[in-house]
Amino acid sequence: MRREPSPEETAAARLLADPGLVRRSLAAEVEAVHALRQGGVSLDPQAAPEALASQIRAVADRIGFESPVEAATLSKRRLVELPLLERGQGTRIEAYHSAASRTLREGALVSDSVGADGTRIVELQRRAPETGLVWITLSARVRLRADGTTWLDDFGWPGEPTRPVHMFTGATEAFLAQAQADLREENTPMDRVLLLLLGATLSEANASDTDTQRLEIAEAIAVRRGELNVYIRQAEDYALASGDRGWYAACLYRSGLENLFEKFLGSAAFSLIDMEEIEDIDDELRERLPGSTGADRAAIPVGTPIQHWWWEASFNG
Repeated sequence: MRREPSPEETAAARLLADPGLVRRSLAAEVEAVHALRQGGVSLDPQAAPEALASQIRAVADRIGFESPVEAATLSKRRLVELPLLERGQGTRIEAYHSAASRTLREGALVSDSVGADGTRIVELQRRAPETGLVWITLSARVRLRADGTTWLDDFGWPGEPTRPVHMFTGATEAFLAQAQADLREENTPMDRVLLLLLGATLSEANASDTDTQRLEIAEAIAVRRGELNVYIRQAEDYALASGDRGWYAACLYRSGLENLFEKFLGSAAFSLIDMEEIEDIDDELRERLPGSTGADRAAIPVGTPIQHWWWEASFNG
């Protein structure tokens, strides 16, 4: 089987052909961040929690990251955590920041803490629908310095979830049908397809005969194996960050892959995927997951197969 170049190898080839590409790309992304006209705002660091949350909601559209480079980087890295509908709101940077602003504006206050240096961290969360079959929890954290200057600190899936980030509702057949429809649409990303397939498994107690659907899905994924490789790269990125606040994302992506292998591809996975990459991901998970920051069993999706050992590994530090 001829191996397709990885995104990293493709990027390296482009850099060799045009050494100034990184500088120009970064400059364009920073300019796009500045065009949002977001930044730090001044809020009352002594306000009561709900009063402060009200202040944040009132200026939600104006609160941005302190570093434009960080804003651009997170937009690229974590856009995949948004529901598909929210990813298409303008450019990648516009979509990510629009969803962050919406979370600050509509979200419920879930935590409020003050560090030793007087910095106050406030987190708001909202649930957003994905196709009507999946609900996703999005988290926006803001950071208030002692002088009241307030910046966006983080946005995406909660770093320390205390309940399932993804809520799956519906019958197995409905998840499979939506996954089939998504696979027929070239612009639907593979991460949503694999999320739906995981939902199908978690709802499997209600399943009737779905063998034909599963075979058709496997065939469609084989055609789009390049996109599957991109998913694997994302899974590896999450695995590398899993020792900190990224344990949930790392486990979810690894379950997405294992579910695909077990329920859909079977032995065909060996001809589509470099299994050494999966072994590398597992090695990272074994090393980094134990004792992960903020790991909570209550966040594991209901019905997750017991053989998906990475979830339990997060609590064994």
